[in-house]
Amino acid sequence: MLIAVTTTQSTNVAIVQGAYAAFNSGDIPGVLAVMQPDIEWIESAGPYEGRYVGPQAIVDNVFAPVPEDWSEFTVTPDEFLEAGDVIVVLGWFAGTSRESATSFRSRFAHVIRTRDGLEASFEDISDAHAPHVALGR
Repeated sequence: MLIAVTTTQSTNVAIVQGAYAAFNSGDIPGVLAVMQPDIEWIESAGPYEGRYVGPQAIVDNVFAPVPEDWSEFTVTPDEFLEAGDVIVVLGWFAGTSRESATSFRSRFAHVIRTRDGLEASFEDISDAHAPHVALGR
């Protein structure tokens, strides 16, 4: 059973919310600080599609390309749903391509599993068409 977290916030939800805030402020070390060393990160579609294990693989294949591809890029979570150690985040990606100056906005669902107070896995399920069009890929 999923429970929407509203007024009461669990530790796991707070950790995940902090990671989104860190990412959007450009604090990549802050994002990495809440990851298990063996975190599995899955981008199911989109420009950074793949399965990456460990924080460095995530930096190299997901985080580092973002500022190269986008002049603006935000990840806006709207809702955090919690089921024990699993947090589902619903929200929106938005960005503007550096090359084409084309903007996009698309919906996402992120499934984050925590272990011992850190993120153990992350899966991005999102509309990949819009960012691909913006990037001209």
